[in-house]
Amino acid sequence: MASSEVRTYMSIAVAFVAATLLTTCWLWAVTKWSGVAVPTVDLLVIAGLCSGLALLPSVGWVLATMIMSLLILRTTDADMWPDAVLMITGSIVVWLFVRVVLLGWI
Repeated sequence: MASSEVRTYMSIAVAFVAATLLTTCWLWAVTKWSGVAVPTVDLLVIAGLCSGLALLPSVGWVLATMIMSLLILRTTDADMWPDAVLMITGSIVVWLFVRVVLLGWI
């Protein structure tokens, strides 16, 4: 394996971990603020799955947004407005930040 390939894989792995961590922190903060009950394992699964999807080129963030919407509404007792919309919008901002800052993608 060439050195540049290793760096590319490593940067994607670091971006995935950072996106998952930041998304989990954001979702946890919103659930505490709004009083929504979400098990920690569900929160980690939602954040990890959607953060991984958001790193896919082109349509990844669209898929991640749709799946996050579905998972949040199915696993929580959150209202669509403002709780779920705030969770999803903040997560999109986190994913955009990770793509631009850590990966240099737009």
